[in-house]
Amino acid sequence: MSKLASLGLLVGLLTPGEPALAVPHVYSAVVLGVTDLMACVENARTVASRNGFSDDVQVRGSGESRSFYADHASLPMALSISCSTKLSAASIAVAGMNNDDTFAAFQKVYDDF
Repeated sequence: MSKLASLGLLVGLLTPGEPALAVPHVYSAVVLGVTDLMACVENARTVASRNGFSDDVQVRGSGESRSFYADHASLPMALSISCSTKLSAASIAVAGMNNDDTFAAFQKVYDDF
């Protein structure tokens, strides 16, 4: 195979034939007034579980902040809640592939938090 043909094959493999159809959607907000770090993390855990975010649950961080992560059990969505006593705030974010489902889940999590 010639170098030009090899280059053409490589470019053909690297160039997608069709644009990606999946467009992720992310909704986020900040809640002020966090004074107890561990209470915030436990609230995140409770709210997540109540709203179906129960897969691959992780809590990370140290010092004055912790981040809670979980995937939804039946929908292609993920939840992130970061708690910070230094900022006296918690950030909430829900990401998903379907705009309507993602926004509805975000509203429920935000309202419950």
